[in-house]
Amino acid sequence: MTGGSDRKIGAASLSILFFNLTLAKYLLVLPYFMVGATGSAAWIAILLKGLASVPLFLAAAALYRPYVGLGLGELTRRALGRPVGGALDVLVAGVMAVRGGMLFRILTEAMQTLETENATMEYVALFVLIPVLICALRGFGANVNASILILPFTVLSVAMISLALIPHYSLSNLMPLLGLGAGPIIIHSFFRLSGTFEVLYLLTLSPKAKDYKTFKRAGLIGIGAVTAVSFVFALVYCLAVPYPASRNFFFPLYQLTRMIKAGSFLQRMEPTVIFVWTGVIICGLSTSVIAGSCLLRAASGAEDGRGFMPMLVLILFLVGTLPASELDTYDVYRVLLNWSHYFYIIFLFAVLIAARLRKTEGRPAA
Repeated sequence: MTGGSDRKIGAASLSILFFNLTLAKYLLVLPYFMVGATGSAAWIAILLKGLASVPLFLAAAALYRPYVGLGLGELTRRALGRPVGGALDVLVAGVMAVRGGMLFRILTEAMQTLETENATMEYVALFVLIPVLICALRGFGANVNASILILPFTVLSVAMISLALIPHYSLSNLMPLLGLGAGPIIIHSFFRLSGTFEVLYLLTLSPKAKDYKTFKRAGLIGIGAVTAVSFVFALVYCLAVPYPASRNFFFPLYQLTRMIKAGSFLQRMEPTVIFVWTGVIICGLSTSVIAGSCLLRAASGAEDGRGFMPMLVLILFLVGTLPASELDTYDVYRVLLNWSHYFYIIFLFAVLIAARLRKTEGRPAA
């Protein structure tokens, strides 16, 4: 176990967990990458990416059906053997930690820019990684509750920004409709920027689902919700900021809040919105730590994965300190997302097909 309650959760709670985890990437950094790659058609590329994620998840879910009660870490070890499967579990946990470390660094840069310009990264880390560790140690249930708490603030902030920016919208900013062309749209919708890598987390934590239907429904709801919110946000960004100016802002959400001119409150909305960004990323990083501890527990055969959590949080911090600058952080994160896109698809289906071929036994989720 990884701490916390053993109670099973429903599709709503699991989908909210998945939503917060995936949205940390889709809302905060993906629009910047997409605009740079596809121009004014970033909103189309993000919509296509979400639609492409559905059949991919359905195929994985169909193969995974007998193993929902095992979890991906234990399945990998059983399907590929203890040495190979254990090594792959450690590798996947490492990839999750590296991706999380880059996301932590991006949040740190944003917080330093907005609130604590002269603060060191170590100081900012206290207010991010300590809550991550506490939430992870409290267990799966605490992380679900935190994700549920932050959800309405996330949706409300995106809605408020979208409405407040209506005076800035111009359809001419969406032209040409296909941006830099159909080729970049296709490449970055289907073959770049990681897609729904977060499906690996959903499979890793699947033993917490009530049953297979709950697991499958949560995945579909989560993908649909993330696609809808990120599509709206990318469309708002492309409508409000003309290309190529839109490709010059690392943090699109911050830039949009700075454009709001609607009185003394909304004119200084960006410090308020950073609360939402921080909450989303803390929930996402907590999920990453919990999932990583599950994978390491399966690899080591330990009964409890909580002992791995402090080490994983330390890795998040150390990875976050590696890039020399904010620009380097985004460059590294882009490369990492592109590489992990292929990694997670190959790894996931190799394990699932091997499990089916070897007739690996599963157990029910409930």
